[in-house]
Amino acid sequence: MPFLKKTQEKEYAIIGLGRFGSSLARRLEALGHRVLGIDIDSRVAKEIADEITEACVLDATANEALQQVDITAFHTVVVATASNFESSALITSSLKKMGIKQVICQSNTDRHREILLRIGADRVILPEEEIGYQLADELSIPGMLEVLHLNKDYSLIEIRTPVGLRGKGIDACEPYGVIVTLIIRGDELIINPDQLTRFLPDDILVLVGEKRRLAEISSLE
Repeated sequence: MPFLKKTQEKEYAIIGLGRFGSSLARRLEALGHRVLGIDIDSRVAKEIADEITEACVLDATANEALQQVDITAFHTVVVATASNFESSALITSSLKKMGIKQVICQSNTDRHREILLRIGADRVILPEEEIGYQLADELSIPGMLEVLHLNKDYSLIEIRTPVGLRGKGIDACEPYGVIVTLIIRGDELIINPDQLTRFLPDDILVLVGEKRRLAEISSLE
């Protein structure tokens, strides 16, 4: 998989391109991330191929197949194969043995969720289609502490000061259309900060804006 670099944490692999997996893959791609979609069904992979960075057909229960797409280059892999629990469990176990840092699984039942967590899943969700959108938004914003989804496109978030904003003021957020409503600085609350206020490394910023732009500003270095 030539487009991958092991240092890039904001590239994602989605195994299983059903309702949830395809929703998540499309949303991550729309937010500016590179996505590898994997499915055993060639028809399913073909349907999404033009909408994400790359889609491939392979049996993810086979370690050799995963190695062919350099799966260990990914920081986060989402296993969206809840309809086949045996496959989900096998894939999850294999990914963790390969050293994938964050494996997120989809599950249909609480019992399956418990088992997946026991065999190494870092997070297990019981999603509907809209949860795929929310997970994509969360993954896109590094260091996010809290989020309130205002609608499909806009959110209010709490985030520690991104490296690229340290020492700067609210004017640095204006090109992104992001509004700084509050700065939490220790026990101090700075409401509607003025142009003279500088962001400190330990500040918690409360921002409102379009999800894509919040993702961009949170990644500033």
